[in-house]
Amino acid sequence: MNLLRIRRSSRSYCLLLCCLISIDAVFATELKIEKTNIQKIHEQSLREDNTRRQLWSLSEKDWARYKTLMQGIRGSISPANISPIEVLGTHARTTRERQKYAETWARMRHDDIVGIIAFQQAYNKAFSTLYPDEQIINTALLETTANTAFKAGDRVLIFIKIEKCASCVDIVSHIMRDEAVKKLPIDIYFIDTHHLTDDQKIRSWAQTHQINRQRLKSGQITLNHDKGTLYGLTKSMINQVPLVYKVNSEGLTQVKY
Repeated sequence: MNLLRIRRSSRSYCLLLCCLISIDAVFATELKIEKTNIQKIHEQSLREDNTRRQLWSLSEKDWARYKTLMQGIRGSISPANISPIEVLGTHARTTRERQKYAETWARMRHDDIVGIIAFQQAYNKAFSTLYPDEQIINTALLETTANTAFKAGDRVLIFIKIEKCASCVDIVSHIMRDEAVKKLPIDIYFIDTHHLTDDQKIRSWAQTHQINRQRLKSGQITLNHDKGTLYGLTKSMINQVPLVYKVNSEGLTQVKY
């Protein structure tokens, strides 16, 4: 009888031991999986971080300093999309370091603007070719002023096309005859010219349309390739011109003639 009890107790003990071993094995497996997942997440985060660092052309040391700075006041008061270059430049420790980041930022901004302008010009050309009788945006919906009168202190901005735009010629002629504008500075921007090839085309246009030579010489009237200026003002891909704006101490206002 005692032997039977011992055998039963032994079997129970063995069964319990097996259960405990199985539970430990499950826990160990789950723990291993959890550690593996954490490791994968960490490695993915490091890869993404390294990709961002390379996109900004920063050394690992500079990137680490940027991340440290974002833990302080810079991260608490700056917009979420502030660039690492701006952060490092703002908190530069020496004049030389500040100049380094300033030049880096200037080059990046320059390259970005060149790309925007190139795409804008390609877009304008493509839109004009595909839809010559349509406008990309209803300019009547843009904020305008019913009062077309200009006053002292205003600067007049005119955006036109140099080719196939009779309304552009009309608006320029109208503005040039406006007594209120005769003493104001005027900047004329051509949205369909290229600054490397079309300077002579602009000079010929000015002669054909009898733009005042004295005012051109004095700088009271300037003739310019748009080079993204209209996009910079409106933040919109506008292809329909002419457009007229006035700039003064109160800001920029579109003027409807």
